[in-house]
Amino acid sequence: MNILIAGYAYIKENYFNTFKFYPSPGSISFLLPKIWKAKDGKVVFHPPKGQNVFLSKAYFYHSRYSLVGGLLKGWLPAFPFVLWRLKKKKKIKLVFSPSEPILLTTLYQGFWSKCFGLKHIIFTWENISYKKKLRGFTGLIKKLILWLNIYYSDGIICGNKKAEAIIRDLTKKPTIVIPLSGVDEDFFKPEERGSSKEKYNLTNKIVFTFVGAIGHRKGIHIAIEAFKDVVKEIPNTQFIIAGSGEYDNEIDELIKTLNLGEYIIRMPWVSHSELHHILSASDIFIYPSFSYGGWEEQFGYSMAEASLMELPIISTLSGSINEVVIDRETGILVKPEDVQSLKEAMTELGQNEDLRHKMGKAGRNYIVNNFSNKIVAGKFYEFFKKINLHS
Repeated sequence: MNILIAGYAYIKENYFNTFKFYPSPGSISFLLPKIWKAKDGKVVFHPPKGQNVFLSKAYFYHSRYSLVGGLLKGWLPAFPFVLWRLKKKKKIKLVFSPSEPILLTTLYQGFWSKCFGLKHIIFTWENISYKKKLRGFTGLIKKLILWLNIYYSDGIICGNKKAEAIIRDLTKKPTIVIPLSGVDEDFFKPEERGSSKEKYNLTNKIVFTFVGAIGHRKGIHIAIEAFKDVVKEIPNTQFIIAGSGEYDNEIDELIKTLNLGEYIIRMPWVSHSELHHILSASDIFIYPSFSYGGWEEQFGYSMAEASLMELPIISTLSGSINEVVIDRETGILVKPEDVQSLKEAMTELGQNEDLRHKMGKAGRNYIVNNFSNKIVAGKFYEFFKKINLHS
């Protein structure tokens, strides 16, 4: 069965590469934006090249537009024209839209897929009940879009277990739990750990690291507050904070206020290859995300990649993090927004090399067995096949 995957998500090469492990990669075609801007334009993605990659101009890069908000995020106006051509040329039978079911973008693709007589699969990360989130007039509009997207769909892929539970309360259509992509166990090799310490002048240092979007909800300010006390107990330590976002200035000001400039290395958004170097120089990965503004952490790819490098993870009991980090086995999960608990976890792992090693080993095994590219690609294959056979 030939499939079209249409949307901006797979413009990220590490996401795209998961389908290289698909049992019949030649049956997958992609419709991707010619360019995609993220983090307020600070990060620009260009699509991977390939025989089955088709490009179109995309509109609406974020969720803060006046009137429409994020309803049209990633809209590809040329979708029906490309689909009509590929239906003939590639004999497409199924369309996968990796965008949320409360978006008009998803509905646009679902409507045209049905017009052409094709199966349609949608995707959701949402791990907070729509009943809690969708209120008022705007909520009413999103509810209507949600129901229409479910109506036009033949199956729903859920990025986490909470998302599946939410969707199953709304429909009896087939669902499955699969993140948008797997992670590359061959790229993130634990035997290369420590190889980059000299690159960052971190030899003989205990290195804590955060990599991700610099936003309030990621809890980086809490980690910095905790780190202030960790330094007193582990003087030979450093903290790498890599990423960009709307909270950059606040984070930089906090580091200055607490006089931690000597101990904290700030980096902007990093490429996948640079991320590998950073994790190679690290000993412990920190990700103190918490619930904020109707959002909770939905997966956490940087945590999964850090686990592949056999780094123990310190994160929070929030959102769907416990699907990526197993408490006291592959890392330590603390109460969200709790500086003292975070400080204690950082100190415990910073002072216990054996525990770091044990959790790191367990973390890699867990991620390889559940979220590697091969595992995730296989789940996509089985679900697509199921939907194709489903009457």
